[in-house]
Amino acid sequence: MNKDLVEVVIFDLGNVILPFNHYQIAEKLSKFSMKQKDPKMIFSFLFDIENGAINPYETGKISSLEFFQIIKKSLNLYISFDEFKPIWNEIFWEDKEVSEILSLIKGKKRLFLLSNTNPLHFNHILSKFPIIKIFERWILSYEIGYKKPAPEIFQAAIKFSSIEPKRILFIDDTQKHVEVAISLGLRAIHFKSAQQLKEDLSLFL
Repeated sequence: MNKDLVEVVIFDLGNVILPFNHYQIAEKLSKFSMKQKDPKMIFSFLFDIENGAINPYETGKISSLEFFQIIKKSLNLYISFDEFKPIWNEIFWEDKEVSEILSLIKGKKRLFLLSNTNPLHFNHILSKFPIIKIFERWILSYEIGYKKPAPEIFQAAIKFSSIEPKRILFIDDTQKHVEVAISLGLRAIHFKSAQQLKEDLSLFL
């Protein structure tokens, strides 16, 4: 393989650079709901892949406050927006080994971030995790209007890269996202661990 071929490396954010636990949001909200005490039901309401309340928020169709108001009404929550924000945001931590890999790539290849995310989460991440500023460009679902695995968000990444898809390497922890990237001509790695990523990157970089 010609290792000089890859010019842009695109990283997923959640569970690659920043592991997270969404379920604790449901657990915490259950304590403030007058309607639903089962965290599993709240989790499904929020994060179901097809019908989750998060989907219009992460595709930019509603604002942060509108999202909160929908949740508050649906779950009959007795908390304010300011009380909701730390419950929603404080679910991430940094994989230092992946951050080290990013630092090694920086300067050798162009680095992009491609994430299904929302304004509350991303603004919190920006304030807490400086590694996010290593990227040349952030491609965010709520700004693009599409979430992975929709082809449109990958096509936006290709457009921003201004190069052929075969010169882009995409890294994501979700197999379906990797498959869509490959179908559009990108090279891709299915992320499982920092160690595995190091080994796989050696084939491309």
